[in-house]
Amino acid sequence: MEMFTKIGFFLLFVVLMFSGCSKDGNGPAESEDYYFRFKVDGIQQAYTARDRQVNLTGSSVYDEQNGVYAINIAGMRNILESVKHTLTVFVSDTEGFAAGKTYSNIPGEGDDYPDFVFSMGYHDGEGNLFVAGGAGDKSLAGLYEPAFVTFTEIAEDYMSGTFSGTLNWYESSSGTNILRGTVVISDGQFNVPRH
Repeated sequence: MEMFTKIGFFLLFVVLMFSGCSKDGNGPAESEDYYFRFKVDGIQQAYTARDRQVNLTGSSVYDEQNGVYAINIAGMRNILESVKHTLTVFVSDTEGFAAGKTYSNIPGEGDDYPDFVFSMGYHDGEGNLFVAGGAGDKSLAGLYEPAFVTFTEIAEDYMSGTFSGTLNWYESSSGTNILRGTVVISDGQFNVPRH
């Protein structure tokens, strides 16, 4: 799971760097209306939209071949910092998503549980990756702590909502997961353009 998570976040980062412009619609009119705010161990972080960067983004897709819906939101302080100061949430499910529902990586913790994948990851200023994940009905509660995302709006041109969770940093170069640290993500709020 650790390798899958690292590869997934790397691919997500690459996709976000090369994303196109947002769609026309009725969402926030100016880039400064978009934000990604949260606390890490009680310390406030705020990522605002930057000129000529796609550093705040959301996407929602449906894979017809596999019958899976997926939503991804990401906030990066600055995409030129590579994988530092980045927070991403990825959720996929066979039933689709609705505003007002809470999704979690641990069965029974949220209003709904994705029957495919839930992952929340945070790269700190040193580039260390803290993660909470879950896959299908296989509980990873022994490895990961609960994390949550609630979508307030899933519009054609933007997405908004809240998020929180306890994320773990594991070192696994020896072939064994060794817990190196934990961060608590709280008071998370996002309003991001949909690409």
